[in-house]
Amino acid sequence: MTDWRTTLLDRIRDWPTVLAAEPYGSVVTGEVDVWSDLDVRVVARGPLDVEELLGTRLWAWQQADDGAQLRLLTDDGLFVDLALDGAPMVLPPAPVDLAVRFDAALAMLRLGRGNRLVGLHLVLGVAREALVTSMRTADAATGTVHHRLPTAWDARADEVAALCAGPLGPETALAAYELAARWDGRPAEADGLRALLRRAGR
Repeated sequence: MTDWRTTLLDRIRDWPTVLAAEPYGSVVTGEVDVWSDLDVRVVARGPLDVEELLGTRLWAWQQADDGAQLRLLTDDGLFVDLALDGAPMVLPPAPVDLAVRFDAALAMLRLGRGNRLVGLHLVLGVAREALVTSMRTADAATGTVHHRLPTAWDARADEVAALCAGPLGPETALAAYELAARWDGRPAEADGLRALLRRAGR
């Protein structure tokens, strides 16, 4: 049965500067579920613009130190693990919250599969960043980093506690990301996460 992974793999193989593209992981073993990504090794000549290659915008990504391995989530909910040989990757400018986005995406995948231990660990990481932002906001508003008594921002601790106290699912990751963006004063540009939920039928 053809799905987005097969379609995307065909697109990568047909790309003019791609010499070879071989899948690995769940696509090869047949252990594909609604949360599975596309794992693919690519050999190319010349720099490879990842957004042009995939035909969509990147929402979040994490690149290995050597630059040859890229895990990414696109705006339309495609999760891809791309290993590239023979050429550098060209990436768009990174959003200011790139690390938080990627952790939220990983949390969604883990919680989607019922891995609550790792999923909650990742959600707590996103929530911790939101709390750090709130502490800085409180410091700036009060003019001090020493708070013997509660501030107006202490109520945010209760919001994080409530977020983690309810049933854990992939939607928890979305809620954590939206909370972090709101407290940082940014629009919650959660297109990638919402699209991933839709692709999983949530």
